[in-house]
Formats: sequence, C-alpha cells, structure tokens
Amino acid sequence: MGDFREEDMYGPIKRFFEAREYVVKGEVARCDIVLVKGDETVIVELKKAFNMTLLYQALDRQKISNLVYIAIPLKAFMMRRGHILHILEKMGIGLVTVAMDSALLTVEAHLLPNMTHGRLNKRTKALLAEFNGRTFDGNLGGATRRKLLTAHRERALHIACVLEKITESSIAMLLRDYNCHKNTTHMLPRNLYGWFTKVKTGVYALSDDGRAALDDPQFAEIVAHYRKDVEEAVQS
Repeated sequence: MGDFREEDMYGPIKRFFEAREYVVKGEVARCDIVLVKGDETVIVELKKAFNMTLLYQALDRQKISNLVYIAIPLKAFMMRRGHILHILEKMGIGLVTVAMDSALLTVEAHLLPNMTHGRLNKRTKALLAEFNGRTFDGNLGGATRRKLLTAHRERALHIACVLEKITESSIAMLLRDYNCHKNTTHMLPRNLYGWFTKVKTGVYALSDDGRAALDDPQFAEIVAHYRKDVEEAVQS
C-alpha cells in the first residue's frame, strides 16, 4: 500500500513520542520501536497494512510489556476503522496511525494499550538491557537488510576508535584509560565481527575489516562521537 517502506513511518512516530517525553530507539531486540519513560516500557510494531502477522507480533510483544501499540498508515486504518478498533480494544493493544499520503506525515493515537503494568520478566529485562546499552538510536524501526546498531556493535565501534588512534592496546588500558565497556574483556578474544587482531597475549590492534567498519556511513554519527572521546582522552 503506497510507495513507501515501513521504516519511513519511524521518523514521524519517533518525533510524536519524543514530544511526549519518551526516549525512543528503533530495532531493539527484534522490536520495531521501543519507548521508555520512567517505569514505562512501550513497544510499537510497524506494518503497512493491518493483518494477522501484525496481530501475532503484537501478541508476542505483550509477553515482554503490557504496553504495546501497532502503527499503520492512516489510509489502512480508515478502510476498516470499526473492525480494527474492536479487535485491538479486545486485545488491549494500542493504535497509532501515520498519514503517509500527506506531506505533514501526521501521527495520531487512536487507542491506548492496556495500561496495567506487569512484572518484569527475562524478556523485559533483556529488552531494557539492550535499550539502555545504546548511547545512540542508530536504527530505523521496521528496517530490513541493514546492519543493526546493537549495544554490542556500539561497544565494538568504541574499541575500534581507540585502536585506530593508538594502534594497539591491552584490554586493561582500554578499560582504564578509555572507558571502554567492561565486556571488552570478552569481546576482544571473541572478535564477533572480525574487527580486531591479536598482537600478543592480552594486546589487540584494529583489522582491515575494523577500519572499513569505521568508514561505514550508517555508523558515521557514533564513530564521530567516539573519535572525539578518544582524542580528548589522549590529550588529557
């Protein structure tokens, strides 16, 4: 429906909820959008049409948080308005629409989700750990075929920025002098992305793949941030 992608709805929805004082991040632990404000953890799933796949996703997300919205284009909602509202109200799922056929991309909330707060379970805690582990919102909610900026990848980019500047380093120095994450101890030997090379026991350098990752336009903002941090650490 329409000449747009699901991820094109992310920007308007992000701005809508940020205006309501939520911290918003895209593609967190397989959820299209996650919103956090105080003790509220809210999940939003995006689709270009209202269908069973979307409902199944929303029901699964209710295992993580009771506060779940679906987001669809306004045109798709208006075609079956009463039917959609009836189903979602029965299921305790909220509804947000985006006017994708308008230059303003107006966002409206038509139905609030079940506002009963459940207890934190393992999936909720894992979601919040990933959410809070990211400094940047580097993903577009609903995007596919893109490398996701996970908390692990962000920490690896931080390490890569340090090694780019100082050539090689021990794990202890990365932790002590450059404020790299405590998981650096495990990340470098594991070398999930192939970005690092072992110089000798406990000492690592940046690989060619690591240098290429620092030039990836998708990560330009976060790389610029950590390069500045590293420069300040070197000069102090």
